[in-house]
Amino acid sequence: MKQADLVARRQAELRARVEPHLDAGETLRAALWVARDSGLPMIVKIAPQGLPGMGGSLLSANPQSGLDGPEGSTAADLDRRLPEHPAVAVLALTDARLLLLTVSDALPPDREPAADARPAGFLGHLGQIGRRLFDQGEPAALPLLEPAWRCHRAALHAVGVSDPEGRLDLRFTDGSSLSVAAPALLALPFVEAARPDQIA
Repeated sequence: MKQADLVARRQAELRARVEPHLDAGETLRAALWVARDSGLPMIVKIAPQGLPGMGGSLLSANPQSGLDGPEGSTAADLDRRLPEHPAVAVLALTDARLLLLTVSDALPPDREPAADARPAGFLGHLGQIGRRLFDQGEPAALPLLEPAWRCHRAALHAVGVSDPEGRLDLRFTDGSSLSVAAPALLALPFVEAARPDQIA
């Protein structure tokens, strides 16, 4: 599977994981994986193999917080709920809210073993290895998400992208701000969706 196809597929899956957490009538404008550390490669943020607890590797960097604001500010509240490195989370922007969703410990329905499932035999394992070697294997399903934080969209003053690695800069109306790592390729559409003229 080509990387562009994988990104598009993962984005569609991510939207499907976020939508159950929206209020009735609320419209999802953008969603992307974010992390504290900009050293995590983009694929880690869009593929479950890179998610802690999902078979990914853990990096040893000690990233500094991108927080600029006093305790009790909107950015400080969001920063307090952002998972520690190297875990990732999802920022979702709707027409009404900005949401932070974290990875749930529950398995998605499509990853739970069937009650009557038989252990895969040697040929089954050999087939999986062959599909992986020739890049024909289906990537594992994205994990379930659970809400960790939210604020009214009106509290979000501006969103920007900085540096080529992808830092998403969130500035709030109380003067506080927070910078998080995000894939630049996906941060740009998020910024576009956050423009004031995009609010319905």
